[in-house]
Amino acid sequence: MKVFLETMGCQMNVLDSELVGSLLRSAGMELVDEPRLADVLLYNTCSVRRHAEDKVHSRLGWACRRKADGKKLVIGVLGCMAQRLGAALPRRHAGVDIVCAPGQLPRLAEMIQSAGAEPGGSGRQIALDPPRAGKDARPPAEPLGDRLESLRDPSRTHLPGQAYVRIMRGCDKFCAYCVVPYVRGPERSRSPDSILQEVARLVDAGVSQVTLLGQTVNSYRHRDGGKTTGLADLLERLDGVAGLRRIRFVTSYPADFDETILQAMSDLPKVCEQLHLPAQSGSDRMLRAMNRHYGRCQYDELIDRARQLVGGVGIAGDFIVGFPGESEQDFADSADLIRRSRYRNSFIFKYSPRPGTAAARRLVDDVPEPVKRRRNRDLLGVQQEVSLAGNRELLGRTLELLVEGRSPRSRSPENRPASSGQVQMVGRTRTDHIVVFDAPDDLAGSYVEVEITNAAALTLFGRLRRA
Repeated sequence: MKVFLETMGCQMNVLDSELVGSLLRSAGMELVDEPRLADVLLYNTCSVRRHAEDKVHSRLGWACRRKADGKKLVIGVLGCMAQRLGAALPRRHAGVDIVCAPGQLPRLAEMIQSAGAEPGGSGRQIALDPPRAGKDARPPAEPLGDRLESLRDPSRTHLPGQAYVRIMRGCDKFCAYCVVPYVRGPERSRSPDSILQEVARLVDAGVSQVTLLGQTVNSYRHRDGGKTTGLADLLERLDGVAGLRRIRFVTSYPADFDETILQAMSDLPKVCEQLHLPAQSGSDRMLRAMNRHYGRCQYDELIDRARQLVGGVGIAGDFIVGFPGESEQDFADSADLIRRSRYRNSFIFKYSPRPGTAAARRLVDDVPEPVKRRRNRDLLGVQQEVSLAGNRELLGRTLELLVEGRSPRSRSPENRPASSGQVQMVGRTRTDHIVVFDAPDDLAGSYVEVEITNAAALTLFGRLRRA
């Protein structure tokens, strides 16, 4: 049985798809890169923005038309959109056979078999996580099982030498605009022992960098009897794993950020000097409306403390423009925060109401679309200025990179290797700066030293010094 799996959305979805791939291979299925070759089409989806869901509906429309034309197919929707829409998905797209929420992915192989890919299948399969109406009406937090992780093929990771490792699921923050607590469920942390065992297996398979994942990763708390393990404790244990060279973690929530994490970043040699601290707005008024649980002053103090304790730290941010009620002054406060924080980069999005969230229920989407577009463009421009200035400070320095592989440009068929045998490669520094440089094509997964020779807002350019 041939399966095509397309992933949309965040790093957690990338990891889920990687684990699902191992699950399906262990069940005797083959993953293919071309949807027209597949017997099963799976879409691992995101619900954070409307654009992401529109993309899925477009994919499903194409797949269902093929099925209606007589192609024998099983069509499945996985992940956050599956949980959000549930049985409404096959009502809109009659060809959908499987709707599988994030917490139900361990059942996926059996669901495919039962959905009709084999003779005697029992038809449409819908597996959803328990509904979550609100923070005070959430189901009990079940221990986070490791069934998917236990089946993981450590030799198959998203990039050579690198792996994502989930340390927790869910979110309890209930930001007004965000659908994640409803589709990913309550916060549940994995046991540190199971995380260390998974990391050890990955290192044995050649992985040298792990990125710890959680919706609010600094909220990691595992309680075992009277002992509580926090993120700083977990980082210290992972720092002792022989053969592991780099440790990253994303994404952090600014409120109640434990300073012991910053101290661990400063003290532990394997923990990279990188933070992703989404602000969403620089305005106290907007932060209250967004239910973010911190103010501008608290956020500024966190940034200052991070720079004091963690030398050369690279910080990234997130911002939403056009949230209901956002004034020009609120927007100006966000631009000011970008300049003050000197982010390495920021992810900037236009507000889009998500059904079921507090903002969609209670607030009017009153910022006109042209204003959202203009603010999005202008804030990106501010961030580009800040990024370019920060990148230029690195000119002439020699930095260590973990090579990811060929750059997107050199992967294009029309770009053949030069007569020297070198191609344009891409790697990342410990601070998560992206660097492109010319080198042999066999360095993916290796560490090299590159002298920075030029800088743009999003990318550094370098010359290979030592591999």
